Amino acid sequence: MAPPIPQVPLSALQHEINTLPSGKPRRPPVNLADCALKEMVQYKCNSERPKQKGLRPIIVCEPVVRLFRECANGLHVETTAWEDWRAGQEGKEKA
Repeated sequence: MAPPIPQVPLSALQHEINTLPSGKPRRPPVNLADCALKEMVQYKCNSERPKQKGLRPIIVCEPVVRLFRECANGLHVETTAWEDWRAGQEGKEKA
């Protein structure tokens, strides 16, 4: 099992990616908004029990769209929730 990854509040994501695991600042700093936006579709599948005995389970898969930013220095950051949060912040600034 992979080690647990700490969750970062959306408002702190930009700061967190610019801090290396050693605690030192990333040089040069990365601005997520300047990185290329990419999309990936994964599937979440669940099996449903058949209603009648003797039948095989029914597998139902649903698409899960994930967004991430790919930066010039090779850094990849999943930004699915951050994109919506950022759009809301920009909307507040314009209002």
